[in-house]
Amino acid sequence: MTTQDKTQRIQINLDLSLELHETLNKLAQQINGDHAEVLLKAIALMEVAVEAKQKGKHLWIADENQNLETEVIGI
Repeated sequence: MTTQDKTQRIQINLDLSLELHETLNKLAQQINGDHAEVLLKAIALMEVAVEAKQKGKHLWIADENQNLETEVIGI
């Protein structure tokens, strides 16, 4: 992929439920970003989760002491 390809942008339209739109707005505010940034980070997280699953690994949420609290499933 060339540098030009990496900077080229494509616009898409999404039909979201009111609830999902509110969630998107809330997340954007929490990260001091915009909708695009929320979606980019969500896609990056999904990519990590899918790659881990393909390698037989699991995705967990740990507390501040590195104790595993929640396994992310369904991906």
